[in-house]
Order: sequence, then structure tokens, then C-alpha cells
Amino acid sequence: MIVSDRWIWLHVPKCAGTATEKILHAAFEDDPEVVFDAVAPGLPVIWHDGLADRAARVEGFAPRGRAVVANIRRLPLWLLSRVHFEVQRYGPEAIVRREVLVSGRFRPVPLGVPKPLRRADDELARYLPGVTHWLRTEHLAEDIPAAFGITVPRRRARDRVNATTLEYIKDPGFWFTAAELRALYAANPLWAELEARVYGDHLTVPEDSAPRKHGVYKSDASV
Repeated sequence: MIVSDRWIWLHVPKCAGTATEKILHAAFEDDPEVVFDAVAPGLPVIWHDGLADRAARVEGFAPRGRAVVANIRRLPLWLLSRVHFEVQRYGPEAIVRREVLVSGRFRPVPLGVPKPLRRADDELARYLPGVTHWLRTEHLAEDIPAAFGITVPRRRARDRVNATTLEYIKDPGFWFTAAELRALYAANPLWAELEARVYGDHLTVPEDSAPRKHGVYKSDASV
């Protein structure tokens, strides 16, 4: 989270948050009214707080009329990034079955201990209440200046920071049929409504697309 006297920016995981944070650092690091969450080994992991998380952590914390800004990403692209990120971090324990993937769920495995499956809407629900401005991950060069009144070089807006290093195919048509994408959005109505509002539509693939039968999921993996 980054907090100023005019706005609050929330760091939504896997939505180009670290890249956005670096851009804001460059623009506001000398502004005494802008406070950046400290990120270092041994410190509490607080940079992914939503408003309710921070209010529970800091007595009296509230937006109080400030703009609240957060990043959003197309649901299928976010899901693929999150699933592969978990596998990158925790290995086979984070693999999910295909039917789990197409329902919009992933498996977090902190400290090697599998936790219950989480849905994309579970993550979004932490950040959605109170946000007044959304930055599209794919259009930071346009959306950051509009939200913060700063200039962002287009090259810098395309920088990938803290990206998932596990190589995977990012084409949603490789993973989902058109019907599966519709079902994915239907299973995550919070994300579906927000994406339609912010982007103007949902991500689609051709009706005759057929996903390949390999990737980070496998048919015999445990749920």
C-alpha cells in the first residue's frame, strides 16, 4: 500500500503491482506526504493490505475522502499468472486439476502446507470495497497519469517487475474454450462485473478454440 494525503494505492497481487509501485516511487519518493509500506526481510508482510486489512491493523485508518486506486487485470490472464506463480513458489503441491482451473480457483501453499482452494473472487473481494479508480494492468501508461497526474514513459510502463518466472503459454486460447471462459466469468461474478465495467467487455477466444491437454494442471492431481 502507498498512502498520501490525496490518494491511497492498493497493491493487488499479480496485477503489475510491483511495476506500478516503482513508477510511483520515482514520482513521489521526495514527497513527504507520500508514505510507502516498508518491504524487507523480517518486517510484517503488509503491502498487500486492502482497506479493511489496514483498518484492522492501524487504529483510525480510513480513506476520509481520498481517492482509492488499485490495479485490475483480465480474469483469465490473472488466473494463469496466479496459478503458475503458486507452482513457481511451492512446486507440485500448488498444481490444480483442470476443472479447478476453469472454475477460477488456485491453491495457495504457504510454508509448504496446502490451504483450501481460493477463487479469484475471494481475492478481489479483499480490495473491491472502497476503490474509486482502477488501473488496467495492460494500459498503465494511459491509466496512471489519469489517476495520479504524473507522466509515465511508455517504455517504463511496460517494464515487468516481480513477474512469474515459470515459463508458461499466456494465450488464453491455449487453456480455455470459449464456453469455459464464459463459465469462468460466471463462477466469479465480482470479477466479471468489474472487468466489464473497467474494460468494457470480457476477454474471449474463438468459439472453435480447443485447449491443449497439458500445462500446470493434470487430470489425476489432488484437489
